[in-house]
Amino acid sequence: MDKNTLIETVLIPYLIPILLVTFISVIALLFLNRFTISGINILNKKLERKINAFLPEILLGEFSETGLSVEIEKFKSEVYLNTYRFREFLIKSLIESENSLKGVDEKKFHKVFVAFKLHKHSYRFLKSFFIYYKKKGIYQMQMMNYRPAAKEIKRYISHKNLQLSANALIAYILLAEKDISFLTRIKHELSFAKEIEILEICKIKKLKRPELLKDFLFSKNDFIVKVGLRLAVYYNASDLEHIISKCIYHKNPAVRELAYKALGDLFLVDNADEMISRYDEETKTNKTQIVLSLGKIGNKSHLDFLKPLLLRSHHNELGIAKAIKSIDPKSLSLMELNDRRVNNLTKHINQNPMI
Repeated sequence: MDKNTLIETVLIPYLIPILLVTFISVIALLFLNRFTISGINILNKKLERKINAFLPEILLGEFSETGLSVEIEKFKSEVYLNTYRFREFLIKSLIESENSLKGVDEKKFHKVFVAFKLHKHSYRFLKSFFIYYKKKGIYQMQMMNYRPAAKEIKRYISHKNLQLSANALIAYILLAEKDISFLTRIKHELSFAKEIEILEICKIKKLKRPELLKDFLFSKNDFIVKVGLRLAVYYNASDLEHIISKCIYHKNPAVRELAYKALGDLFLVDNADEMISRYDEETKTNKTQIVLSLGKIGNKSHLDFLKPLLLRSHHNELGIAKAIKSIDPKSLSLMELNDRRVNNLTKHINQNPMI
């Protein structure tokens, strides 16, 4: 078949019409897609406006229990309740409102959360096969402080996905508001941020001191030991002095650092000499912490260690000078008379007392 015949028998009657139809279809689909997206955006904005008008009225208004229910039912009749988009918008707005509106009765948030069956929406996320949605469900329950979800969330604490496990742990502590001694059973390590979060939850929720706090310090999980040391300081657990002092020999430098800090913060003065004996074996970070703690629990006998250290040290000179001043200001004043570097350090401390 020659070229002209191919063009006349195949290209013109078949291929060109097919390409033309395909091109027109693609253009039509692009326009339809753009139109659909624009329509969805308009509906989303309209829905968002309705929710943003409804929530402040409900949350800030002076309604009786019956009046609140009537207003909720009225709003239900104005929106499409059973759409994923509506439930997500409403939960997002509730969370934002709870964070920004102070002094509003928590019961009102829960009333809206349950009345629109948003708790079931979040439960569906928890039961999803996908980790992302499980974390989303936990987040929603946690932010809404929906305590009945604690039991369901608890089983994810031992999940093999560490991020999901960590999120579940924090959410469970917040929602259950129980003795956190169960943490001693945690086998895996979590991040530094989770240590701080657990401590903050104990402060915010005013949780009681864990009954098994000493067991935290005996744990084989370094994360739990670090949490235990932070809690020991917060709960002023000076009765655990002997166990805390043993932690300065821990294999993990981060644990030792927190142990030195705890000894200083709890003013356990009998451990100052033992900290000094560890100084030369320690990391730079831990040497700094030892000096900081000596500034709190050291006495004049410890100046025999700190003064020569200041004169020969090229690390943490400011911290050492502050520790000496904290123990005996006159000693630092005498040192600055004979040493220009100490004089400069003293001036810096005096000019910047908050450093």
